Amino acid sequence: MSDQGEWMLIGLDENTARRQGIPARMPVPRGEFEGLADKGLGIDAARRWIKDFLTNSEPGKSGVWRKQNSALVSQLEAFLDKAPVWERAQKAFGERDYEKAISALKRIVTMDPDDHAARLNLASAQANMGDYPAALKSFQAIRKTFQGDADYHVAVGQVHLAMQKKDAALDEMVLALEAKPDCQPALDAMVQLGVLMPIYENPRDAASLVYVRSDAVLDYLTGQWDAAPRDAAFYLEQLAYHERELRHDVALAAAERAVAAAGAGEGASVERAQLARVAALRALGRVDEALAAAEAYVKAAPSSSGAWVELAKCLSQAGRGEEAPAAIERALESDPGDLAALSLRFWPSDPTDIQKVNEAIPALAAFVAAHPESAGARRSLARAELVAGRVDDALAGFAAAVALAPEDDDDLRAEYWSELGKQQRYPEIIADAAKLTDLAKRDWKLRWNEAEAYAALGKNIEARAAFSAINFDESLHVDVRRRAKRAVKTMDETPPVAT
Repeated sequence: MSDQGEWMLIGLDENTARRQGIPARMPVPRGEFEGLADKGLGIDAARRWIKDFLTNSEPGKSGVWRKQNSALVSQLEAFLDKAPVWERAQKAFGERDYEKAISALKRIVTMDPDDHAARLNLASAQANMGDYPAALKSFQAIRKTFQGDADYHVAVGQVHLAMQKKDAALDEMVLALEAKPDCQPALDAMVQLGVLMPIYENPRDAASLVYVRSDAVLDYLTGQWDAAPRDAAFYLEQLAYHERELRHDVALAAAERAVAAAGAGEGASVERAQLARVAALRALGRVDEALAAAEAYVKAAPSSSGAWVELAKCLSQAGRGEEAPAAIERALESDPGDLAALSLRFWPSDPTDIQKVNEAIPALAAFVAAHPESAGARRSLARAELVAGRVDDALAGFAAAVALAPEDDDDLRAEYWSELGKQQRYPEIIADAAKLTDLAKRDWKLRWNEAEAYAALGKNIEARAAFSAINFDESLHVDVRRRAKRAVKTMDETPPVAT
């Protein structure tokens, strides 16, 4: 640092100067010097001070001083000369005209090879143009300057990803996370590469999100589960979450722990866990174990339709398909409304095959007629009628099923409302919702359908309130709450429709 009267020439860290594209020695007004530590040195202030120094200060007007400090003067003048070119580059970026941006940035680099901010932006523009080799070359030219900067390593990693160089991309993302452990773009890229997996330790708590090595998810969760006493309800919640995410090994472990925590008995929790255990074993290809578990459970709970359904699936997967129909019949004897059993018994293997579904409807309708009190059977027929394009019959069937089902069968009613919504029969949803006195405590899918119906009818106040209630319901999975929050935000951003 040198004293130039009303001005002070300060020396900057060379790396910092290159990163910002500013001269390594800077004139600073004496009165502004002490504030630099708090305010930092912005580009606009740097340009203003340099121009003022060169134009109005005694050293800047002195030919002798300029001659003695010619290299510095050249750097300061070049910095000012770059300003309009930088403006063109920024304007081009804003307009996504990367070709013009590249042209301007190359001009800056020619004017000031030490302006690594320009080189960084040049690499970004080249990547946006799809010229990945050029982008990589530009990034590598400034690696020493930006080494340890998380955003730099992510940008380089993304170029490697675009070039299908996954190992190199992974190396860069690791460096980004070393520099900034919570660097979200790096974490997302590691998920994309299959190295990490995002896991909610508590599916209802957004703050419980962690990133775990993909090959060690079960080991990690086992350690978490062992850290404190857990009851069957906890493991059933974990089971449902990991089933949805198709983490069958984790679902199996949760099911086995739920069975152990529930103890002996025939309650719904035990049945849910036992059936999930069999399903997870099947999904993992452990067919012999799945079959043995299914056979053991049908002996322990012969009245469970789900147990017979799982046994039928295991028999088919084990190459003993000829024995499956008997198990399916036993399932329907236990519960004529078991949707899975009805699907196996009446539906074609491809449930979207309109012709085959049409051919299956008469037998399914006959079964419904033989079991007029079965809501599940009526529901299955309504689904088939939907596939066949018989929409009015299907909706009438869903309504009949809702009337037959227990009042708290929210899953059935939610499916009915969803189909009403697809047909834009929103007033019927609102009318049915009015029959329920405790909708705020019901399944979120019902509440979601009600909110969408209000929105479709232009009742934004009611819709916003319904979505907000879902968003604030801490008993729900965080992804559901986030969807509701986005729905509210979308409504706030969308202007009302003039009527």
